[in-house]
Parts: sequence; C-alpha cells; structure tokens
Amino acid sequence: PSIPLSEYASDGDHLAINADFPGLRAIHRDPWIFLVSDLLSRAECEELMVKAGPHFQSSSGYSNNFRTSCECRVARHETQRLHARYAKLLNVPVGSLEAAKVSRYRRDEFSRNHVDVLSGTDFLENRIATLFVYLNDCEAGGETRFLSLPSQRSLEYAVGEKVCCLSTGRDVDGEGDYPGVIRAVLEDGSVDVDFDDGDEVARVPRSAVRAYETLEVKPAQGMGVLFFPGYLPSSPKAMRFRNQLDRYTVHEGCVAVDEKWVHQSWVWPSHPQAHYDGVETGAVGL
Repeated sequence: PSIPLSEYASDGDHLAINADFPGLRAIHRDPWIFLVSDLLSRAECEELMVKAGPHFQSSSGYSNNFRTSCECRVARHETQRLHARYAKLLNVPVGSLEAAKVSRYRRDEFSRNHVDVLSGTDFLENRIATLFVYLNDCEAGGETRFLSLPSQRSLEYAVGEKVCCLSTGRDVDGEGDYPGVIRAVLEDGSVDVDFDDGDEVARVPRSAVRAYETLEVKPAQGMGVLFFPGYLPSSPKAMRFRNQLDRYTVHEGCVAVDEKWVHQSWVWPSHPQAHYDGVETGAVGL
C-alpha cells in the first residue's frame, strides 16, 4: 500500500528528495522507500539496453559470486538528460551521481543480500541514495527484496526464531543487519546466530538482535526504486555505524526466471569516490 507523500519530511539523517516529482509514491517509511512510475520511457529503457549490451563484463569476480549478473558503466556524457532528471528528483547536483550502471540477469542469476555503501572511502563520504530503474518487465522472478526492515514484533529469544542481526554483532564494524535464525541461547543471555547466507556469529548481545520484516518489488519497465543506504555526513548516526550504513536497507535481487535488465545510479554527498566514469558506447545520447 502507498503511504501519503504528505507524511514525508526530511529527518535530517537522510537525503531530502523532491516529494513533488511526477509519479513518486512511498511504499515504506522509516526507512523510506519510494517508487517512481514511468521514470524512464520504453524507448529510453531499450536504448540503455542497446548501449550496454556489447560492453558487458561479469559481476561475479569482484563480488565473490554474490552477484552473478553482467554489467556495464556508461560514459557520463551519454546519459546527461537522464542524470538531469534524476538530479531533480534527488535534489542534488548532477556531479553527485555515479556513472550510470546497467546490469543483466539471465535465468537463475541473482544478487545475494548486500548493502550499497562501500568500504575504503574517505571519512563520512559514502553513498547516500540508491536509485535504480527496471528496464524490462518480468512476469516471474527477479524481484528486489528488502530483508532487514524494522518490525514491531517482540522477540522470544528462542532457538530457531527468525531474527535480523548485525553481521558482526557490533555497531562499530557491522556491515548491515542480515536475516538468520537463533542457533543457541547462552547462559549469559547472548545468542549464537546462523545467517541465511551460510555465515554465523557467536555470543551476540540481545541488543544486536531484532525482529524484521521483508518487502518485495516486482520489476516493471521504466519504474524507479529509491532508498537511502547511508546517512548524511551531518547526521550523528553517520558516526555510529561503519561506512555511515543505515542497517535497515539490506536487500537482494531474487533469482531471475525471466531475463531481467536494471539500470542503477548512486548518489554521494559531494563528488563520487568510485565509478565516476564509464565506457564510450558510441550509441545515441540519453
């Protein structure tokens, strides 16, 4: 269900967007997740696919097979109109956007649970918004699933209970809240957790374990999805979590049944420290 945009207001911790942008609607709050209908036209979607297709490289190498798609970054001057449109939605200069990325997921390919902030960046500089657009419809598979949204459900702290847990059990170096189950409850009240992706963590304090909800978005051509993976540098929360991470935005790309194409953009507080440039495709500018 949609949430009235009249309820949206800047919280001072995340990027404040243009709530009057055409086609914008909210599907979750705290954290805010938005959809944008017809952000790209059918022709623009198809042109991005034409641009990127001949230049794809595998994503599996740098991601340790957590992402099995192929991808391409497109030269900035070839997507000037698109970046200008996104900048109006996001209330940022065009120079704060990374080069446009296009990804393709063939049948059985996926992107496992992950966060969008990057390691190794300068102090309090990281990705503060993620905007991606589906380039084709998918009747089956390929959904985007948010895995760590807050829940009002109370925990019983029982063996086998489904929980979200910081990847290390600590705020200082945790890389997101990931879903799993409690494997053991120890005498001191802490718990051992088995994550759904096969990792595990021991002796986690109860304060680092919580209930969670999930949310799925089905690919629809031209539709944008917008959320905020990192806190603004000015937010007190940016100092608390590693890489300014908002722990509630862990997500995954579900296994593709139909072939899925998606175009991603990321926003930085100032100049992007990664992926600023792309390849010259020689195709029509967008």
